[in-house]
Amino acid sequence: MNLARGAARGAAWSFATVVAERSFGFVILGLLLRVIPASVVGLIAIASAISDLARLVANSGAGEQVQASPGDRNVEAAAFWSQFLASLLFMAVLFAAAPFLAALYRQPVLSLALRAMALNVVLTAFLIVPSARLASQFRFKVVGLISLGSTITGGLVALPCAFTGHGVAALIAQRTVGMMFYAVAASIAADWTPPRLPPLPVLREGFRFSFPLMQAALVDYIAVTGYVMLAGLRMPVAALGEFRIAQRLFEVLQEVAFMPARNVFMPVLVAVRHDPARRFETTRHMLDLLSMVIFFVSAVCGAAARPIVLLMFGPRWEAAVPVFAVLTLMAPAAALYSVVNPLLTTAGRTRLVSRYAWANAATIAAAAWFAAPYGLLALAWALAARGVLGVGLFALAMRQGLERPAGPILRLLILPCLALAAARLAAWGALAIDPGLPLLGQLGLGGAVAGGAFTLLAVGLAPRRMREMNQRLRRALLGAGE
Repeated sequence: MNLARGAARGAAWSFATVVAERSFGFVILGLLLRVIPASVVGLIAIASAISDLARLVANSGAGEQVQASPGDRNVEAAAFWSQFLASLLFMAVLFAAAPFLAALYRQPVLSLALRAMALNVVLTAFLIVPSARLASQFRFKVVGLISLGSTITGGLVALPCAFTGHGVAALIAQRTVGMMFYAVAASIAADWTPPRLPPLPVLREGFRFSFPLMQAALVDYIAVTGYVMLAGLRMPVAALGEFRIAQRLFEVLQEVAFMPARNVFMPVLVAVRHDPARRFETTRHMLDLLSMVIFFVSAVCGAAARPIVLLMFGPRWEAAVPVFAVLTLMAPAAALYSVVNPLLTTAGRTRLVSRYAWANAATIAAAAWFAAPYGLLALAWALAARGVLGVGLFALAMRQGLERPAGPILRLLILPCLALAAARLAAWGALAIDPGLPLLGQLGLGGAVAGGAFTLLAVGLAPRRMREMNQRLRRALLGAGE
């Protein structure tokens, strides 16, 4: 019971701090983007994508390794030093390759930006182990508050730089200072200091554990954010900056809409993995609930894309409005992918997890590469169309994870998809009646009409389904805990 209570409280604090952090982060971002041009945002988007790729790959595995063996100081030492040495290597490679990458993108300033952001690769090694120690102790409140503090600190440092005309320095300082704050605060809270270099066999074991996770981090990052590196080679840097704003909004939409629910999937599916019938029912109920939430949020945000973007970032970023509206149509693929990974993992099909992750990343990268030269909207529609292909791919993966046809589960998405389209059309028609409506009025009208249309179609046409959903999900979760 104490474990369950700790997990519930941790999930609640995680959600609360994510909302607070994203809210404050977007206030800071909105202020920065009112003075920073799109070309600078695009430049930093490329630099961030490259440096974050090095940072995530170099430091993946340390947190999982510490949480898998809580309290084992040898494991902590192996995790830290394996990631620290990998980080030094990646930082050196990034520092040496910076001029060549700058020439590749035809952006001379990119070389300096990459070398400055290479420091973040090493800084990450100092925050992962203490963060993992805090998480293994269920101190999610502390982790969330530290993350919020790092966002506030980085933002407060960036604002003076931006308003004095140093846009590149502002965006670099925001990330670096925030990361330094996080590393120091997490180390103090976890009572952690860098350990001594462990013996070679211990260090080798740390590398052996983390190397597969480095590969997984590489694939997932390319699929979620890293494809902007390819798009940056095929479109002007200012257009890339406008696309990055829309992409970031969609990322936050996913984080808020279904990240808390996604965290529950793995432990629940682990509990029912030896009972195929219960695993099927549990997956069906969870996807049913998840699709209603994320489709509703996508319907409202897509319909009110214009007031959301303009109120947050100003009229200079109007080009990002239709891009964000189109990206919200990727909800079906996002919902399915969030279920497929834990389903295959708990079924012991880890090789399939890797194969589908590579297929997902490859199709996204291909869409970005071939569509980017044709403009922002072409890129957004290509990614949305790739989501349709992804649904078919993930349907096959779900069939393999469930070991039975996935048709009954996939049919649950038909009504939310129709409701999503109907909500978009209804809000477009309502806003077209009075195009001179103020932005706050557009936000309220568009959101209300879209939300009402979605609820009327997806819920009003299936009230029995909605009544049964909570009851069945509750029974599944209670059964999973038996």
